[in-house]
Amino acid sequence: MNCLELRRMAMLDPRQLGEAAMEHAEQCDACREFLSRTFQFETELAQTLRVPVPDGARGRAVRGAASPAAARQRRWMALAAGLLLAVALGVALVWPRNDPMALAGIDFVVFEEAQAILDAKPVEPEVLRRVVAQLGITLPDQLGEVRYTGVCPFAGGFAHHLVVKTAMGKVTILLMPDRRIDVRVVAAARGLAAIVTPVAGGSVAIVAGSQPSVARAEMILTSS
Repeated sequence: MNCLELRRMAMLDPRQLGEAAMEHAEQCDACREFLSRTFQFETELAQTLRVPVPDGARGRAVRGAASPAAARQRRWMALAAGLLLAVALGVALVWPRNDPMALAGIDFVVFEEAQAILDAKPVEPEVLRRVVAQLGITLPDQLGEVRYTGVCPFAGGFAHHLVVKTAMGKVTILLMPDRRIDVRVVAAARGLAAIVTPVAGGSVAIVAGSQPSVARAEMILTSS
C-alpha cells in the first residue's frame, strides 16, 4: 500500500479502508492527516443531510408535485441550478492553475521522498548553514525539529532536502540555490499543498498536508 493507492480508496469510500491502508496511515503523517480531514468531511456531510421530514410533509409533497405551481417552481429551480453552474464554470476559468513545479514538489513527496531518504547521504551541518545563508533564509527553532537532511535530484537539478516535524505536522522543504524563479507559485493535489517561492539566492519549495502549514513554514523561513 502506498500513498496514491490509499487516497484513491479513500476518495471512493473512506469507510471501506482495509487493514493495509490503516497500517500505512499509521506510518505516514501526510496520509494520516488526509484521512482525518476526509473522515471529518464525511461526518459533517452526514450531519448536514440528516434533516427530519415533518409529519405529513411527505404526503403534501406527493400531492403538490403534479400542480401547476409545483411545475413552475421546478422550472425556476432548474434555471437557478443552470445559473449556479455557469458561475462555477466562470470561477474555474479564472482560478489560478496548479503550477507544474509546485506539483512536482507534491509528486516528489508522494512518490520519491521515502526512496530519496534511503539513498541520500546526510548533509554536513556546515554545508547546510552555507546553503541557508546563500539563499537568504533562516531555519529558526520555531520552525520545528529537523528530522532529516540530504541532497536529492529534483526538477532537473539537485535540492537540499529537509524533513521537519512542525507544530502543524510534517513539512518537506527543498532548498534550491541554483534554481531561480520570478514569482511565487502554488499547487494543491493528492491531499497536499505546495509552494515554490523565490528568495535572494535561489528558490525554496515547501510541501505539507495543508495550506496553513505551508504558509506558516514559508513565513518562518523567509522572516529574515
